[in-house]
Amino acid sequence: MVKPRQHILAEPPESPFAQHLKQYTDQSSSRYKLIDWPQLESWEPDRYVAEGLLPALDVQKSTEPNRSILFLANTAYSAHRSMTSSIARTQIKLLCWASDILNGATFHAGGPVRMLLWCPEKDVATVLPRTIRQRSKFALLMEMTCKVEEIVGCDESTSRKQKMRDQVIELESGKRVAKLMADSGVSTPSGRETNLQKQVREADERSKGKGAGENLGATGTRARNWHEELEELREKFKDAPKDSKGRYIHLNQPKEIIEDPQYLRFIDLERNFRHQQKKTVEIKELLQEQAEIDALDLRAHDPNLKESVRNVALAKLQRKKDQLQGHLDNTKGRLTRNKFKFFKDDRKAFASNPPLLMWDQRTAEPLKAYKEEFYPAKNLCLLDIQPRHPLPYPMTPAQLLFLRMLTTTIWQGGADNLTILDRIAPGAFNALTSKVPSLTDPTRGGERDIRDLTIDRLTPEMAYGLVKAWFDWPFRPNLGDLIHRGNLIDDLDSDDGGIPGGR
Repeated sequence: MVKPRQHILAEPPESPFAQHLKQYTDQSSSRYKLIDWPQLESWEPDRYVAEGLLPALDVQKSTEPNRSILFLANTAYSAHRSMTSSIARTQIKLLCWASDILNGATFHAGGPVRMLLWCPEKDVATVLPRTIRQRSKFALLMEMTCKVEEIVGCDESTSRKQKMRDQVIELESGKRVAKLMADSGVSTPSGRETNLQKQVREADERSKGKGAGENLGATGTRARNWHEELEELREKFKDAPKDSKGRYIHLNQPKEIIEDPQYLRFIDLERNFRHQQKKTVEIKELLQEQAEIDALDLRAHDPNLKESVRNVALAKLQRKKDQLQGHLDNTKGRLTRNKFKFFKDDRKAFASNPPLLMWDQRTAEPLKAYKEEFYPAKNLCLLDIQPRHPLPYPMTPAQLLFLRMLTTTIWQGGADNLTILDRIAPGAFNALTSKVPSLTDPTRGGERDIRDLTIDRLTPEMAYGLVKAWFDWPFRPNLGDLIHRGNLIDDLDSDDGGIPGGR
C-alpha cells in the first residue's frame, strides 16, 4: 500500500481540475500542495528541484530502485500534440522517461523510479501494442527499459490494427491471465470486468457444455455487427421464397422480384458471409501449414538431436516451406496473403517464451472504466510503468544514439526485413547479423532464414545484439558521415518521434 508523506499536485493554471482541488489544498491539515505548472512537452526536472519537489539531481548515482518517490502523471487533458510536432505528448514524455532510465539521468539519477500514468486510450497502443503490426521502435525501447501493465482501461479500442488481433490468441492470452489471477487469489470487482474476461468465461462454459468444439473462427477475427444483423434476418426470412404476389424470391435469382429492402439486405449479407467463410478457411489452412513448419523448425533446432535425425527434419522442413510458398503463390487476393502474414507474425510472437508483446505478459486484466466516470468525459487508461531492474540491456550514450538511429532507419526504411542494414553501410547485413545468434534461433523468436524475420518482430535481445555488433565491427563507418549521406536517419526532429538523450 502506498502511503505518501505528501501529495504535490502540479497542474497548469487553466486546468479544469484546479477549482476542485482547492478544497483539499486549502485545509490547514492538508497533505496536498497545489502548484501552477505550465503544459510542457518535457519533464523539466530542474524546475522540480527548484520547487523543492525533488532533491538535487547531482546525487550519487545508484542502480537500485528509488522507492522514496512515486510519480503520478496525467497527459490525458493536455493538448494531444504540440503545435510543432505530430508526436503525441504521452509518447514524447515516455521516450524521455525510458531514455533517462538507460542513462541513469534526471529523475533516475538516484535509482530508477516507478510511474503511474493516466493517458488517452488512443495513446496506449504505442506503449502496449496488441498486434505485431502496431509495434514500433518506441514499443521496442519501452520493452528494453520498462515493464508496463494496464491497470485501468476503457475496453474500447479505436485502433483498426488492434481490432484485427487474432481472437484465438486473445482468448488464449485471456485464459493464461485468468489462471494467474486465480492462482494469486486476485479477482475483478463486479462491473469492472473487461469484454475479454466475459469471452473467456463463456468459452470455458461452452467447453464444458453443449457448445464444446464450437468454431471460434479460423483466423479468430472478431464478429462484426453485421453478423448479428444477419442472424436476425435469417430468423425473419427462414421460410423465404414466396410469390404469387407475396413477392420476395431471388435466392440465386429464379427470376428476381424482391420488393422488401430488408430481404435484399439479407441476400447481400449472406453473400458476404459465404465469401468471408471461404477466405477464412483459406487462411486457416495456411496457418495450419505454418504451424507444422514452426514445430519442425523447433525440433530441428534441438541441440540434443542426432545429426542424421536433424538432416531428415531439415529436409522435411524445406519441403513443407516450398509447399506453403506454392499455396501462397496460388492464393487469389492480396488481402488474404496479407492477413495470413499478419496472423502468422502475431502467433509467432505469442508463442515466444515469454510472449514478445508486453500486453501478453500482463499478470492481471485491467479494470474496465467508462468515460462518464472522468471529468471531462473521456476514454482514459492508467498505466503502471516500472523500470526493469537490473537493466537487461545497459547501454552507453553512444550505443543509445546508434540504437535510436538504427531503429528509426529500419522502421522508416520501407523494408520488411533486416536486409535494409546494407543501406546503412555496405556489408552491414552480413557483418552484424552473423554476430547475433538470436536472429536465427526459433526458440528466441528468430527465423532459420533471417530474411523471413520481419522488422516488427525484432526483439529487445536482437536489437541490443545488433548495437553491440556494430561497435565490435572493425570496418564500421563514422556515424557522422552516415548521417550526412542519409544512410542513417537522425530522428531528433523526425515526425514519428526520436529517443531523446544519448548525445
